[in-house]
Amino acid sequence: MQETASILKQHGVRPSLQRVCVYRYLRNVKTHPTVDEIYSALLPEYPSLSRTTVYNTLELLLANDLAISLDFGDGFLRYDADCTPHSHFKCKGCGKVFDVMLPPPDCTQMIPAGFTLTGTFLYMFGLCDKCSTNN
Repeated sequence: MQETASILKQHGVRPSLQRVCVYRYLRNVKTHPTVDEIYSALLPEYPSLSRTTVYNTLELLLANDLAISLDFGDGFLRYDADCTPHSHFKCKGCGKVFDVMLPPPDCTQMIPAGFTLTGTFLYMFGLCDKCSTNN
């Protein structure tokens, strides 16, 4: 818990108990959870935690470059504490999201002159190995 609090402090975020538990959870899971999934996972251990606190903490993490949000167009965001350049694959069978540890392509040559590129995300869709086997 101390390591997580220290990382938050380094990024200018006051490490309250709720912020530490949300960020620690996000750093330790690789499932790219939603707000509701994070809230449900933490509620048994932190019964005073609210969905609003989870949401506000995630927004703070995003604003301080401690997390990224993923929007696969299904009506809710997923979150990832791994901010290194990498891509994501969503299985259309089971709905799981997987890290693909290849950075997205450099798109600087594709944008019009005078534009400034600040980020590139690559979302891939298909079937994971388990779902491919079942079809």
